[in-house]
Amino acid sequence: MTAVRSSFYDDLTHQMSVVGALVLRELHTRFGRNNIGYLWMIGEPMLLAGVIGALHAFQPGHLGSAMPPVAFSIVGYCIFIVFRGIFNRAESIVEGNLPLMYHRMVSVLNISLARVVVEAAGCVTTFIILYSFITLIGMGEVPARPLYAMLGIFLMIWISFALGLNVTAITFERPTLQRLVHPISYFMMPLSGAFFAVEWLPLSVQRAADWFPLVNIFEIVRYGMFEMASAQHLFPGYAIGWCAFFTYTGLLGIRRLRNRIHVR
Repeated sequence: MTAVRSSFYDDLTHQMSVVGALVLRELHTRFGRNNIGYLWMIGEPMLLAGVIGALHAFQPGHLGSAMPPVAFSIVGYCIFIVFRGIFNRAESIVEGNLPLMYHRMVSVLNISLARVVVEAAGCVTTFIILYSFITLIGMGEVPARPLYAMLGIFLMIWISFALGLNVTAITFERPTLQRLVHPISYFMMPLSGAFFAVEWLPLSVQRAADWFPLVNIFEIVRYGMFEMASAQHLFPGYAIGWCAFFTYTGLLGIRRLRNRIHVR
């Protein structure tokens, strides 16, 4: 039993070291060391989220909701770009990293995890900085239920990672499907629940929206952030179930994908 535990610990430590090295490689490849270097990891999403928040600065409210509009938009956009960043980059993981496949210790899963770490760290850090700022200037409120907010953010990272695995497996060597990934992510923005609450919708539409896991995850995040957010449309178990299902199908796809990769 001790030998099994030691072997598991050694394998886990080895995989964490590989992912850590891939994270550093991803940071250097994408952001380099020129100009502000790695700070672009938070600088780019901060610029975009800041513009979205500024557009709502003089809006009195959302359909009579008591949730502050600037904070509402910052929460929605910052959490959505977690999904968009991970989902969009999933289709290029294999083609962009084929030379790394020479090394047996590097897998598609390792590379996917490294990209998720970079995207999630940048977007979540941006969210924390921007939300803290607007709270200090009176345009936001202190998170009412922080544990729910953290759960929602974790679920968004998880489902984005899981869907990304599926995208990687499905789009490999299929250029037509690869070109559809970015449009799909943009179509998802108005449907995801990033900029609306389910309670604002007509009753018949609310029932349909409750079946969409991304909408449910945004409801969990907002319930954690805002005192006045409704708890009527929270189904954490349902969202976790979809995350687990997409993870399972994604891992199966990645396992089959490995046999189709030919290092040139």
